[in-house]
Amino acid sequence: MEFGDFTVRFRPVIRAKLDWGRLADVGAGVRVETVTGGAARRCLAGLFTVWYADARGADSRWNSPGSHPLRVGSAGRTLPSWPEGRRRAVDALAREYAGGPGPVPLTLPTYRVGEDCHVLLDGNHRAVAAHRAGGDVELTLWALTGPVCEGILPDLRHYAAPLA
Repeated sequence: MEFGDFTVRFRPVIRAKLDWGRLADVGAGVRVETVTGGAARRCLAGLFTVWYADARGADSRWNSPGSHPLRVGSAGRTLPSWPEGRRRAVDALAREYAGGPGPVPLTLPTYRVGEDCHVLLDGNHRAVAAHRAGGDVELTLWALTGPVCEGILPDLRHYAAPLA
């Protein structure tokens, strides 16, 4: 898959502060992976969100001292401190997914930060809601591959040292 294909499909919806020009300059790649069954739930639970917790376990900003990223499977532990809009959106989606027929299809853009380690670039609400709903998922990851540095995406400071 080409970076241009990823850009056409996801640039309009990704609100994360990706440096699209720098990604193009470094020749970022894209890997598309589909996971089903029990492996899909495990994979979904392990994805990193762009939501953060502080040392007390409360919702936090990405750049707050001591903040750390939350995985989809553990994001709910900060639920009491979530902004009301996030809580309502995740609850509504989880109810919808729990009442639906069959597996929940999720197509998610990610940034690959290591072997089987991805940061969600969009779809955090959908991913957490699908996990909280407890049912099966059909997961398709469109994973950007490139340098793991905060110059590409500020959140990446949590995964590697910044490049000069």
